[in-house]
Amino acid sequence: MGATKTIDELNDVLGQFSNQIEQIRTQPAEVEKKFNQAAIAMSAAEGGSVFGIIGAAVGAAYGSMTEDDMTGYLQDHKEEIKKKIQELLEKLQNAVDGLKAPVAFLQTSEDWLKLKSKIGEAQNNELVNGSLTGYWAGAAALKYTAARTLQDATMDTAKSICDKLNESLAAVSNSAWDFYSVIVKDIAGFLVDFAAALGKIATGVAAPFGISDAIDLLAKIIKNAIDYSKKLGDALIAERQNINKITSATDNAKGFKNDRWPVSRSDAFNINSTNSAEWQAT
Repeated sequence: MGATKTIDELNDVLGQFSNQIEQIRTQPAEVEKKFNQAAIAMSAAEGGSVFGIIGAAVGAAYGSMTEDDMTGYLQDHKEEIKKKIQELLEKLQNAVDGLKAPVAFLQTSEDWLKLKSKIGEAQNNELVNGSLTGYWAGAAALKYTAARTLQDATMDTAKSICDKLNESLAAVSNSAWDFYSVIVKDIAGFLVDFAAALGKIATGVAAPFGISDAIDLLAKIIKNAIDYSKKLGDALIAERQNINKITSATDNAKGFKNDRWPVSRSDAFNINSTNSAEWQAT
């Protein structure tokens, strides 16, 4: 696995994707606009060819009045393109639904590293200040030492768990970054090329070429979106594997008997005992 992506890197790619989805949602209105412009341009051209300059003006006015009632070639292909845009949005819906999870995973992974640091601080304090070697001997001292040793082992385990949780959650986040990075690159190219196709449509003269380009571009990006879904499935499988690692790391971990933190003292001796065998100063 490569270097873990930062929150900024992850937010950047997710932000790009969100913006692109919003742009795609505006495309049906753009399609309407460009096809209407095509109808006006074609009507103007038709009128101009018959009646000259005056005919062109009349044709343009006629096209403007009837642009919402287009039939035949323009109308059919306009609706086809709009339907394909809707299909594209539907194919991308799973990716839209998963937008927030990667950031949450990465933020949580960082929280586990912070917790590891806190545990390390506590462990260092205990090692420096918790040792009574050279001051206390006897049975009680041995039992205290046993409890203290268990605490230390449990803190080692806890830090190891923090590492595993951080690693696993970061892996999920990195998979998401890889996934969305491919999508935003493809959609960015699509939006540029689709805008060019709509520009051709608006001219009227090049409308057939623009329509053909628009349909081909949508077919390609829809196919890619289907592939994205398959890759998302792979990412979810990887997520499940990492969740299994987390479960394994936290299930009856060393020092956590019955999944509980051990008590910090021993109850195996009587603190009020006057028996010198239990309490011996050295």
